[in-house]
Amino acid sequence: MVNFQIPFEMLKSVKKVGIQLPDGLKRHAFEIAREIESRGFEVLISGETSFGACDVDTSILEEVDCLLHFAHTPILNIDRVIYVPYFIDYDPKIEIEVPERKIALISTAQYVHKLNEVAEWLRKKGYNVEVRAGSGRVRYPGQVLGCNYSVLRQSEAEAVVFIGDGLFHAIGAAIYTKKKVYAFNPINRELQEVDAEDFIRKRYFVVSKCAGKDKVGIIVSSKPGQKRIKVARRLKEEGEKKGIKAHIIYLNNVRPEELYNLSYDFYVNTACPRISYDDLERFEMPVITPQEFEFLIGKRNDIGLDEIL
Repeated sequence: MVNFQIPFEMLKSVKKVGIQLPDGLKRHAFEIAREIESRGFEVLISGETSFGACDVDTSILEEVDCLLHFAHTPILNIDRVIYVPYFIDYDPKIEIEVPERKIALISTAQYVHKLNEVAEWLRKKGYNVEVRAGSGRVRYPGQVLGCNYSVLRQSEAEAVVFIGDGLFHAIGAAIYTKKKVYAFNPINRELQEVDAEDFIRKRYFVVSKCAGKDKVGIIVSSKPGQKRIKVARRLKEEGEKKGIKAHIIYLNNVRPEELYNLSYDFYVNTACPRISYDDLERFEMPVITPQEFEFLIGKRNDIGLDEIL
């Protein structure tokens, strides 16, 4: 079983407990529920999505006294929601050889807890290391989200080293900083230099498919940490000034099947940026970010990177 530190001391005055897990950890729902039940609580498991700390199943709060939201660090202050982090253990004594001596360290919620230990180790190896605090929804120094790279704002580093698995956040850091980025996987201990050019070319290609089209659906998610209705209204107004017919589409999960029967030429996604980036091939029509839409209508000089601060 995954070693979650369930905060039972915070559950003393409740009887009914909801639990919400991301898809990759839902296989542990049975064991977690049984452990909580063994303490005398009634348990209700959320079957809804949990793509991040922004994706909280508030509807289950109608049936339970509190919700334990697993595997993410807090970004929202929702009454009766308790975030239960999931930290992956690893050896902070990482072996890297990069030519830049002044580096910024970043990581995701699962690995960020040892970032200061990594920094101290690398300093002993002769590197000048930054681990900066972020703003908004960032909880820990050096932590990045798919929608927030504020820890790299005004960084003086020559290069960035991402500690974690996958390349999405490392690519985002490369676009955000326009600096060289390395990704170190602390599980297999492999280091690689990140190339964001292919990702950027794909995004410009997606935007190019929207050129000359005049019917746009602007997507707003009802998820509490993703809802950017003010952004959507602003984009609608800006688009209409350029002769684009725009409507706001309000839904919870942004999935291709929810858009199949609509007749728009393309969509602007104001929900989680990863929907535009990761799910590109799943959608029949182009789905672009607010920044890409602004580039399309001539309000920006480049496509930038979508952030929710």
